[in-house]
Amino acid sequence: MPSLLGLLEAREKKAREEIARSRDEAERVQPALGEAECTLQRLVGARAAELLAEPSSAVAEPALGAMAGSPVPHRTQA
Repeated sequence: MPSLLGLLEAREKKAREEIARSRDEAERVQPALGEAECTLQRLVGARAAELLAEPSSAVAEPALGAMAGSPVPHRTQA
């Protein structure tokens, strides 16, 4: 029968191996993550610049039949 100390040492070894694998994976994906974050920032900046460049009259009013973001039609006073 294995000792409690032996079982704990085996679990510790497995945990250390998992940590090493996770660190390797993190190092591998870090460049891709950085590139994706830069792409997102460029897109957000481009969208903001486009919104600021539009004249205020170009902003469309929501349709009278529905409120923006609502699946329920807007009631109009009759």
